[in-house]
Amino acid sequence: MTITETSGSTESRRDRPATLLGSALTGGVVGAALAAVVVGIIIGKTALWGSGAGFFLFVVVFTVVSGRRERARAPQPEKRRALAMIESRRATSGEMADVPVSFVLTVAPEDRPAYRVAFSQAINLVDIANFPPRRVVVVEYPAHEPWDVTILVQPDAEWARRAAEASMDSAPESTLVRNPRAEGAHCLVSLLAILLGAAVVVLLFRTDLFRDDDPGGQGAGGHPGGVEVSASASLSASFSVSGSTSVSSRTSTARTTESMLQEGRMRSTVEALALADVSTATAFRIEEHTMSASGVGGGADGTDTGGPDAGQPSFDLGSLPYERLPALVREARASSGLGTDGSWRIDIGHDAGTDTLVIRVTVQGAQGTATLRADARGRITEPAAAPR
Repeated sequence: MTITETSGSTESRRDRPATLLGSALTGGVVGAALAAVVVGIIIGKTALWGSGAGFFLFVVVFTVVSGRRERARAPQPEKRRALAMIESRRATSGEMADVPVSFVLTVAPEDRPAYRVAFSQAINLVDIANFPPRRVVVVEYPAHEPWDVTILVQPDAEWARRAAEASMDSAPESTLVRNPRAEGAHCLVSLLAILLGAAVVVLLFRTDLFRDDDPGGQGAGGHPGGVEVSASASLSASFSVSGSTSVSSRTSTARTTESMLQEGRMRSTVEALALADVSTATAFRIEEHTMSASGVGGGADGTDTGGPDAGQPSFDLGSLPYERLPALVREARASSGLGTDGSWRIDIGHDAGTDTLVIRVTVQGAQGTATLRADARGRITEPAAAPR
């Protein structure tokens, strides 16, 4: 016979469905709130991640406050005492005076059969020798929670006398009592609910999150870098690509409301130009909010056959080191001493004398203008000098 058949443990088992439901609801809400924070940050929706963070904090505060109020209103459980015999003990290492000790006891209550219980209790290092195996001790536990046992290190005189005179037999191992609420089921339910709540939020915003996987490498809004594109035909609000064509030469200009010096902005704008069938150029200029490319005309050898750049060889726009260009602008401003308040532009094209691709970074400030030169890989070949 096991002690888990008492009315107290039956009551605990009846509470388990409600406890599991509460764990599931809390876990689902927490998972959804955390996912809202992450998804909102990724897709750039301040309202989403702000509401998710606020709701998460609300759930934490509500859980803490309600838990304290419930414990304050709950009646103090009736405490009972009994004699118990130490079956085994195992002390774990510790740096403080009180050392955690794992005990297995045979407990002999006066109103029910003897049973075994396993638990851990902090015992002062000096007192550990007073609790050898087979010794009878005095324990205390709540009436309806026989597994929540505590050894009384200094019992009163009456119980100390009874423990000294008592002789006990070991209870069978099959009578071992465990806390029915400590089986870990609610932890598993909470984890699954957290994952489910997070999955719901991700599914709701999957279009904004995974639009980069659409054909053509398009980002949020159906275009690279999360901007809309219009090439000759008008499609865009925050980004546009327009073109002008002569007999044999074409110039395309991309405009964006964001600075080209932002990380990844130049690369995404060039990808937008590629969608507008602009992938090569004979001359290329980048400024704060625009890119201008002089495209290839009808020359069979890949050169422009007309316009001011006639005869110039073309180059692939996708091969340029866009990730290094913002650093070149910063270097030009720093080495010239012009500061960060002035304007800047980057001109890329082939040098007339050497026929090599050259990157020219021009910065302008109140003191004048300075130019930095770099090769096709973004390596500085001529630093910007201070204007005279």
